[in-house]
Amino acid sequence: MQEYTIRPVGYPLAVLVLGNCNTRPFLLLVIQNALSLLNISLLVLWWATRVKSKNSGWLLPIILVLSFPAQLIYANAVMSEVMLQTLVVTIVAAGLAFIKSGKGQYFAAVALAMVIAMLLKPIFYPSALVLLGISVVLAWRRRKPQLALIGLMPVVALGLYMEWNYIRTGYFHFSSIAEINLLHYNAAGVVRQVDGPAAEDKWVAAVLTEANQKPDFASRQRFIQYQARAVLWEHPGVYARQHLQGMVALFLDPGRFDISQFLGLAAPTEGGFLAQARTGGILRAVQRLPVGMIAFLSLMLMANSVRLALAVRGFIRLNSYGPTLRHGRWVVLGILLYVALLTGPLGAARFLVPVWPLLLGLSLVGLGGQGPLPISLYAKETAPISKG
Repeated sequence: MQEYTIRPVGYPLAVLVLGNCNTRPFLLLVIQNALSLLNISLLVLWWATRVKSKNSGWLLPIILVLSFPAQLIYANAVMSEVMLQTLVVTIVAAGLAFIKSGKGQYFAAVALAMVIAMLLKPIFYPSALVLLGISVVLAWRRRKPQLALIGLMPVVALGLYMEWNYIRTGYFHFSSIAEINLLHYNAAGVVRQVDGPAAEDKWVAAVLTEANQKPDFASRQRFIQYQARAVLWEHPGVYARQHLQGMVALFLDPGRFDISQFLGLAAPTEGGFLAQARTGGILRAVQRLPVGMIAFLSLMLMANSVRLALAVRGFIRLNSYGPTLRHGRWVVLGILLYVALLTGPLGAARFLVPVWPLLLGLSLVGLGGQGPLPISLYAKETAPISKG
């Protein structure tokens, strides 16, 4: 039953329309590559026109763009990452336009893009509640109740979709991926670190055996939730450490899994780097890799570390770039932290793809530039000065 709701309908519909139900979805991949180029080009163009100084070169920006192979890989894979990335860029662009102008249509564009985003990837469905909270605060501060109504749109869409799933499965929920991750990754990772891989396999099998004996799907999912959360509450320190490791890995992962899959290399039987690190096997995993792969992954890790440091510097520098960017940087940071927090122990390069342009934008600012922009660029953002 969980297969009915493991993925939302957004990307399957895109595959159906653009892929033509074909084993070689040429049009779908062409569009994804076009969107990938568009997303990156918009960020680079923004940097070139708003931040870049006349003396700045293009070598480092090009390196920043090319040193994230997951962008190329997932533009050429039948997966939703790049389409979701386009929606994230849309959300930020519309959000910045709303901050600058205060016009409701831009806020409505944010809400609409968020609805489509959560239909592409389950990770974005909790953002509906976040946007509702923001909209209520904005409506109260600006005395515009229509903003609260706009912010309610994603929540209504969320409720309708969950009701549709309830009709199909008897369980009021958005996606069964929540229980899958909770059992197989969050809780299982804790058991693995505390008692070892054998105990993990035995525990997961026992939970599934008993869960599958429940009389209905709703009881099955609630039982999985209960068992998994009991493990997390029993070892909160272990889980907190794993969650933090995953958040850091989201930004630093060199993408061994993605590159291996893309090149058709054999997948490691011991799991990913984080899983092996928790059981002391990461050194053995590295030693099994070809020398060329080790060198390449080391370069990617270095590039990711530099990019993250530049992004922190860029976030700080934006404080002097006028009201729109000074406030907008918090929107960007909020989205990055939201994805990192909800991804948790699963942190890897693939899950960074949807928000990677935001990190790229901050890192481009961090490269340096002309400093605070001329006041003329902010003329429309400030109230006119009275003659008095």
